[in-house]
Amino acid sequence: MNVLMLPDDSQNNPYQQELATELRKRGVLVTLCKFNRLPLLRAVRACRKPDILHLHWTHGFIVARSWPRTIATSLRFLIELLVVKALGIKVVWTVHNLSNHDKIKPRYEIFVNRFLVRLYDQLIVHCSFAREAVIQMYNLPDHLADRIQVIPHGHFIDCYENRITREEARAMLDYKEDVILFLYFGGIRPYKGILELIDAFRTIKCPQVRLLIVGSPANDTIKAELLCRCQTDSRIRTHLQFVPQAEIQIYMNAADVTVFPYRDILTSSSVVLAMSFGKAIIVPRIGCISETLDTQGGFLYDPNDGDGLLEAIQNALSSDVDAMGRYNRDKVEHCDWEEIAKKTLELYCRSGGRELKG
Repeated sequence: MNVLMLPDDSQNNPYQQELATELRKRGVLVTLCKFNRLPLLRAVRACRKPDILHLHWTHGFIVARSWPRTIATSLRFLIELLVVKALGIKVVWTVHNLSNHDKIKPRYEIFVNRFLVRLYDQLIVHCSFAREAVIQMYNLPDHLADRIQVIPHGHFIDCYENRITREEARAMLDYKEDVILFLYFGGIRPYKGILELIDAFRTIKCPQVRLLIVGSPANDTIKAELLCRCQTDSRIRTHLQFVPQAEIQIYMNAADVTVFPYRDILTSSSVVLAMSFGKAIIVPRIGCISETLDTQGGFLYDPNDGDGLLEAIQNALSSDVDAMGRYNRDKVEHCDWEEIAKKTLELYCRSGGRELKG
C-alpha cells in the first residue's frame, strides 16, 4: 500500500513521523510531501499515484490573509481534490483542529470544510468529544458520521532526548533546587492564553514560585505585550525563541508543573509532550483534554471560571506534583504508536486502499 501524507509538518511536530515509522514496519510505503504550488497534484505525481492521500492540517489549503488569495487557495484545493478523487485515490483526513488557531477567516474555513468533508472517504479524530464536535460542526448525517474513527494521539516518549536530570537542568537554567517552577512551553499565540497565565501568576504571593515562558511569539505585538506584563514580576522569566529538539529536555526536566492555559483547543500535542516527560499539568477542561488527562495527573479547570486558572496554580502548590508526573508518564505510555498504526492501517483498508501483500 502506498500512502501520501500532506502537508509535511514533521519538523514542528513528530506526530506524522512517528505514525509513518510504524506504518512502514507494517509494509506500508509512506511519503511525506510539502509543495507550495499545486500541493496535492504535485505531491501525487511525486508519489506515483498513491492508494491513500492522508490529509492532516488542511487550513493552509483553504484560508489566507487576504480574501482574494483565500478564494483562490480554497478553489484550487477543491479542484485538486476532485482530480485526486477522479484518479481513484482514497482520501483520509485527520481532524486535528476544527478551524485554524490563528482565527484567519474561521467561518469561511468551516463553511468550506462542510463541503469538503463529504468528499473524504474516512476521517480520524483523537477522542470521542472530537467525533461529536465534528459531526455537529459540519452537520454530518449518520451515514457520513460512520466514516469517523477515533484513534488516540500517540505519545512522544522516544521522540526527544531525555537524559538530563532535574538538578542538571536547573543548573543550566540558573534555578535553585528549592524553587517551585511552573513552565509554559510552546508557540505563543493569542488562543494559548499566555497573558491570562501571567496575570494569574502575579497574584500568587509565595516567594518560592517561578514562571518560565518558553516559545516563539507569533508576532511582535504579542511579544511586546507579553514582555510588558512580565516586567512587573521578577519571578517571571522568558525565553522567546524556537527551542531545538535536543534542548526541550532542559526545560521540561527543570519544571515542577507545566501550564497550558488554552482559550480554545481540540487536540493538544503539548499536553502529550508534557505527559511524555512525566510532568504534572495545569490545563482547562476542553476538547480532548479530559480524555487524555485526568485529575490524578492534572489540575483541570473550567475555562469559563475567571478564577479557575489561579485556583489550579494554588492547588498545585500543595500537591505531590512529582507523583502526578509519574502517573502521567505511565498513562501516556499506553498510547503506543504500534497500536495506533494498526488502527490507521485498518482504516486505510476500509476506505478502499489496496490490501497488503503477504
